[in-house]
Amino acid sequence: MEKLKKIEKKILKRSIEIIEKKLISEGDKILIAFSGGPDSVFLYNFLKFLKSRILIEISLVYVNHNLRVDVGNDLEFVKKFADENNVDYYIQSVDVKKYAIENKKSVELAARELRYKAIEDIRKKIGYNKIATGHNMDDNVETFIFRILRGTSMTGLKGIPEMRKNILRPILGFEKREILYFLKNKNQEYLVDYTNNENNYTRNFIRNEIFPYFEKINPDFRKKVESLIMEINERNFAEVEKFENEKNLEKENFKILKENSINKKDKLSFLLKKNNVQISREKINQIFESFFTKNGKLKSSGTKEFYLGENKILQNMYGELKIVEITNKNEIRNLKSDKNGILHDKATILKENQSIKWYNYKITLYKNIKDFKKNFVNDENISYTFFKIDDRVENGEFFVRSRKDGDRISLKNLGHKKVKKVLIDEKVPKGERDFVPIVGVKVFRVQNDLESSDNGVKLGNDNGNNSEITEILAISNIKFSKFLEKIRKKEIKKLRNESKSKLLIIGRKNGRER
Repeated sequence: MEKLKKIEKKILKRSIEIIEKKLISEGDKILIAFSGGPDSVFLYNFLKFLKSRILIEISLVYVNHNLRVDVGNDLEFVKKFADENNVDYYIQSVDVKKYAIENKKSVELAARELRYKAIEDIRKKIGYNKIATGHNMDDNVETFIFRILRGTSMTGLKGIPEMRKNILRPILGFEKREILYFLKNKNQEYLVDYTNNENNYTRNFIRNEIFPYFEKINPDFRKKVESLIMEINERNFAEVEKFENEKNLEKENFKILKENSINKKDKLSFLLKKNNVQISREKINQIFESFFTKNGKLKSSGTKEFYLGENKILQNMYGELKIVEITNKNEIRNLKSDKNGILHDKATILKENQSIKWYNYKITLYKNIKDFKKNFVNDENISYTFFKIDDRVENGEFFVRSRKDGDRISLKNLGHKKVKKVLIDEKVPKGERDFVPIVGVKVFRVQNDLESSDNGVKLGNDNGNNSEITEILAISNIKFSKFLEKIRKKEIKKLRNESKSKLLIIGRKNGRER
């Protein structure tokens, strides 16, 4: 019983600390991420105790990942638990396997992303302002060890934050064995997830195979590691936390220009973490070598991009760092980087009578002008440019991609011109040039006049019958080739009855009319 009293005192102490730090305040509405496991049941009891001290509202949300055949038992437990405790609950179902395959992610990562999204959706729906998760000290130590093995930067050793945005982790300081002892002595039932004993996930392996050896060396190793995490937070980041409050630190646009005593790599790593980017020491070194001089100063000439993963790009535009987040699914599929993080885009095929989104652009290819629908251009935020496609290339394979070195476009009466030169002449900022869509076509068994084009790039064996030529048709809506004819929207109605040509439409958000 003495051990139980110590845990109860710890609960009281933590409750007071949470109130004093204003992690939870009077009137907060808190949605508990509830799995039915020991951590979430303990979390509920903790917040229920806190509710006896200040006026707060709590509800439960259970996310069904559809990964286990016996999930029905979980659902029954959640409903029973909610009824017995007279608390509202919500059930969300997600398809983890499908999401993982479509986005080429591990099941573990896919489950995490979908879980947080589902919980956030419920929070917004019911008008709550905070989410509470059952992460405990063991989870924090596992994360710390996991990041060390993965090769994290110094900031990654901070462990799991007790508060990030609207997500709160109230029981982060409790050991798993304390949680289990408390629930046992309070006769609290909970679910046991058998998949936690399977070592096919890295964290499970750390917990089940590595930690027992640590315990043999020091039974209290978790507390020792937690103490180390706290020391790292207090000693290595005290000065950086002050830097965070400076005006030049913003989520979408920040600079690292000031000279001070903070290690530049640590500062860079901290700023990335503040923008929810987890990155290894190796990647930090690659960014530093690319973006900074040997003296540690941010390069202020030109523009460079670095793919951070998780659909985010770090840009250095003339001495200003900016994180660009890509949210469109088509764009996410196109993103990839080489081993040095240099950004590339794969070509996306333009299918007839379908639209694709390319960063701030909407690009559509109609099989025939008569297929065009008036309501297509109702969006006031997008400016559209219309092109009739020359019959000589109508049977080719149309695509959209980023520019490549050596790209040229064949202009009517002007001959060919380098795409790079066009973008410079049009004063397109260097940092934006890789996001400008290049619309092109691959043509097979081409006619003689097309085959002799200055811009044509022959591929494969050219025996006069099987040659393949790639033509760049348009650089966004900035410049277009001799194989396109620009037309006005009001001309389309007339052409629908006269022409059977293909129609290319390039729309640009908040763009200039062209």
